[in-house]
This record gives sequence, structure tokens and C-alpha cells, in this order.
Amino acid sequence: MMFLTSSILLGFVRLCFIILFLFYLNKKFINAKKQVSFLDFIVINWFRYGSVLVVLIFTLIELNAYNLFNCFFVFTLLLFFDVIGIENLKRPRAFFNTHIKNALLTFLRNIENEKSFWHWFSLKSKKFKKKNITLLILTIIVGGITFVSRYYFVIYDNYSLSDAWIYDLNKVIQFDNQYWFTFELATDAELAMINFYGKITDVSPEIALQVISILESTLLAIIIFWLLNKLSPSKYIAPLIASLSFALVYVLTPLNVYYLLKGNPIFLALTFALPAFVFYIKPDLIKINKLSFVISNLFIFTSIGLIDLFTLLILIPPFLLIGIIFTKYKYKFKNLLTLLSYAIALIILYVVYNVASYYQGANLLDFVHSNLLSLSSYTYVPQLIFPYEKIIQYAQYSTFIGFFLVLPLIIFKKENWRATIIFYLYFNVLILLTFIKSEWVDIDMLNNSISVILPIIFGFTLAIIIRICNLVLYRWERFYPITLTVILVSIVYASIFYQQKNINSLKESDQTPKQILDAYDKISQTFFPRAYCVVNDPAAQVISNNSHFFMNYDFFLNEYPKIDSINTKHKKEPNFLFKHPEYSLSKSVLVFILNEKSKDENNVFAENKHLQKKLIENLYLFRKRGKKVTLFYDSKLLKVYEIVNNPRESKISDLIF
Repeated sequence: MMFLTSSILLGFVRLCFIILFLFYLNKKFINAKKQVSFLDFIVINWFRYGSVLVVLIFTLIELNAYNLFNCFFVFTLLLFFDVIGIENLKRPRAFFNTHIKNALLTFLRNIENEKSFWHWFSLKSKKFKKKNITLLILTIIVGGITFVSRYYFVIYDNYSLSDAWIYDLNKVIQFDNQYWFTFELATDAELAMINFYGKITDVSPEIALQVISILESTLLAIIIFWLLNKLSPSKYIAPLIASLSFALVYVLTPLNVYYLLKGNPIFLALTFALPAFVFYIKPDLIKINKLSFVISNLFIFTSIGLIDLFTLLILIPPFLLIGIIFTKYKYKFKNLLTLLSYAIALIILYVVYNVASYYQGANLLDFVHSNLLSLSSYTYVPQLIFPYEKIIQYAQYSTFIGFFLVLPLIIFKKENWRATIIFYLYFNVLILLTFIKSEWVDIDMLNNSISVILPIIFGFTLAIIIRICNLVLYRWERFYPITLTVILVSIVYASIFYQQKNINSLKESDQTPKQILDAYDKISQTFFPRAYCVVNDPAAQVISNNSHFFMNYDFFLNEYPKIDSINTKHKKEPNFLFKHPEYSLSKSVLVFILNEKSKDENNVFAENKHLQKKLIENLYLFRKRGKKVTLFYDSKLLKVYEIVNNPRESKISDLIF
């Protein structure tokens, strides 16, 4: 039931509609004459503008100017300059004559020809090739399956309302108060993106915090599909299997399913790094000039440095060094431009973190060292069917086998398999790093990143096998519609039935935090901000920041009845509350009451179930005083009662209608 009613789903649907609308605008007005697939649109624009957004949010917060309007305003200006082009802005009259006038003439011509109403909104069918339609469908399928797959594990989630969750939520909310580097030195760009996601999808910060890990995995699955589509000869089968193996195969993936809902900075950083790797190997895949190429990579590396230093300093350099050796000679210049962007980004980040360290009174070297080690890594992976070392060993064997299989194709067929060799070598370098005993290399964080690289390696090996089969079976891949359908159904079926035993052996987490958050979600959708007060455990006070008033149980039981009595007694006196604001009451008070079925696993909240009798008695007291007390939220573990102090003044529906 929670899945159908939660804003987690609502926010994701809103985000999907935003992306589809932007894709429509791009096809209709910006790239009307170009063949841009939905898959390319998502990844390339995330590469170019997602990184800009990270840096923009950081800059606005440091300038004490962060809000949704300023983000949209500045971002729109940057987008306008990028789409129009600096050269065209230098010659506005020429640009007007060649573009604006042509557009106006076309518009007037369509009016004279009495085009139908839908003509103005439709896209010409010739703009969509069969290939683009296939990619559109597969992108939606991969994204949807990954989202549902990750969300399923909410029943095992131990992160929500934990100490780590409360700590992260406080940071997410504090961005609205322009706090970054204010209290501590940290790479918090992921949490800043959570704050922004909540704003654009109109969901609460706690819901945005819950969904970010799902969105990171969904975007990674799409990028894995795109990467193999661009770098391997298999355009559909190998990319689909690789992306779905990342999305669905948990018994071979070193991820702690109990903390899948916890944001993963390495995953978010890799959503930028993987496209950068692709454009490093094949720069001509992105149609921009040299200056824009340098600037785009500069934003990429800078944003990665704001998100996760481990990715920037440990994961990226080996790939850049391997890539520059094996890429084509004609790409060497752009490879050097990428290295230049990386060096400039390091300098910028050094200045930023050095200044922040100075004001924090911290040591920069200690800060970098602490960010290369994970104090909150969760490496318990009980769902694996083989020891993790065995899984990595088999993956290494697959790279050796793949290398020997691809050699004849390179030597005799003169085919380009440089990307495959680069990723094979890169994967093995990461494995070698896990054997290095150094305080600067965290093995758990390496394993975390390898969980993303692993399906890519599998996809490249599969692409080699498919290519060899094509030589024998005369391009059986031309039957890809049937093949893709069979593969899709088979993988989903296998992931459900062959993993069921291992997944079912996992222990479901306490449902109390989930129901508390579900109640908060319904409250935020029902009540007007700052028009109500919540009575709950002090640990939940962070949820109230910048949203509503808060009252702990002790104050509600001991002090609030007196305040309510005085307020009721002097309610009709016009100047009483002006002189004594301490006796003011919220228009509604929402009391969280846990029942005895709540487990004792959650030490923070479960102990409050013993207050059930006292809280109910207090509610009867207010009802006797003439207050309306109604049951607002009801579940197996939790009830939320509303004490109405000012009828029809707190709910959004009341204020509208």
C-alpha cells in the first residue's frame, strides 16, 4: 500500500514527465533537424548540464543566494548562451536574419496554409527512426525495472530514521539556510542534489533523501546501457543484459541490501565519470567544439570533486592513463584537453577546499584522507551465492578469455575493440588496487565502485561472444525485436525465481520508521507549512526544520495541557496573545502514537510505545475541553491524531476552498 501512496513514486513520475517534456522541446525547437535519440538526450545532457547544476548549486549557496528561482534563472541563462552560441551572440543581427526570420516566415506560412491545431505540437514522423524508437522503449524499460527493483528492498531498509539518516537529512535541510562548509568540511554535493530534487518534484526533503539512491541506480543502469551501445558492436542485446544485470542481479553484486536506500556518492560521481570515460575514448560522439569540450570536462571533474574525492583521485586517474595509451592517434589531442581539464579542476578544488579548511581550522590533508576512507561503509552482503573473492576471480577470468577471443577480430578483421581492451585493463587495475595495503585506498569503497564496473565488463565479454556468433550465424542479431523480448522476459523471470531463496533469507527491517515517514508524507501533502505542530520523539525534530513546529512527548504530557488551558481561558481577550505569545497554539497539533506491536529494534522510537496510554489520556482531556480530536493516520504500528485548535485553518484544502 505504501508504494502506491508514497510521494517516492509521485516524485519519480514527475521527474519522468519533466525529462520527457524537455526531450520534446529539444526535438521540436533546438535539434529539430538532428537525429537525437532519447537515450543520447538523457546521458549527453546529464554529462553537460548535470555537472553544471552541481557547480551552480554550490556557487549559489556560497553566495548566500540558493533557491529554486535563482537556480532556474542562472541555469536558463547558461543554457541560452550554450544553445545560441557565443559566436552568434557576438553577431546578433546576422543570427536574427538567418534564424529568427526563418522561424517567423515558417510560422506565418503554416498559418496561411491553415495547419491543424495538432500540427503545432506534433513531431514529424521522419524525425523518428526505428532505431530511436527502439532506444526510447528500452531506456524506459531499463529505467522502470531498475526503479522498481531497488524500491522493492525498502522492506529490508535499515537506513531510514537511523542516526545516519537524521544526520544526512539535517544537512539536506540546512542547504536552504545557505549552509555548506558552515559547520564542517565535507563533500556534500550529493545531499545538495537531494535538496534540489525535492524542490523540482515538490516532495519533502525526507522523501527526496529516501529516493536518491534509487535514482542514482536508475541513472547508472541507463548509462551502462548507453556506454555499451556506443562502445561495443552489440547495440541492444549486450547493453540490455549488462544494464539489467546491474539492476536485478543481487546474488552476485557486493551491495548491502539493508542500506540500498542510503545515498551513494560513488554511484552519483560515476554517473558523471562513465560518460566522461566514453567521450575520452571516442570524443567525436559529442558534437561540440574544443573550448566547449574543455569546459564540459572541467565542470565534470569539478562536480565529481564536490561529490566524492575517492572517485576523483582514485578511480579516474587509472582510466585516463590507460585510455591515452590505447585510444586512436587522432583522439590524442582531445585526450590531452581532457587531462588539462582534470588538472585545472584539481587546482580549483584545491583552492576551494583549502579556503574552507582555513575557515574551519581543519587540516586539508586530513580532510582529503578522511574522504578517501569510508567510516560508514556497509559491507555485509549475506545475499551473495559465492564468496566475493570468487566472483571477482571469475570476472577476471572473463576478461582474459574475452581478450583472447577478441584478438583474431582485431588482427584478421581489423575491427576496433580499443574500448573493450581499455575497460578490461581498467577493471584489472582496480582489482590490483584492492591488494595494496595503504591507508589511502579504502578496499570497501573500491568494491563499491567495482559493483558498477562489473556488469560493464560482463557486457563487453558478451558483445565479443555475440560478434563471433554473428560470423557463424550470419547476423542473427537482425532478429533483435524477438531476441530482446525473450531476453527481457528471461532475465526478469530468472531474477525473481532464482534469487528468491537468497532474498527471502534476508531479515525484514522494523516497519516503524517507514510508517512514521509515510505519516509525515501524508501530513506534508495535507497541511499548510507552519500551520501545524507535530508531537513526536526528539529524534524526529530534524524533519520539522523549515516546515512546521515541533513538540516532544515530555512537553506535550506535562506542559502543553497547562498552556492549552490558559489559551482557552483567555482566547476571547483581543490583546492577551499579543502580550503573552508563549501561550499561542498551532492551528492543529498532530500526535504520533506507537502501539505495542512496534518492535524494539529501533531504539530511538520503539521506546515511545510505552507512552501510548498516557498520550491517549491526554487526548481525552482535550476532547473534554471541547477540542475536536480526530484520527488522521492509522496503520498497524502507528496512529496519528489531530487536535484541532482553529477549525478549517490548517489544511491546504481548507485554505483553497
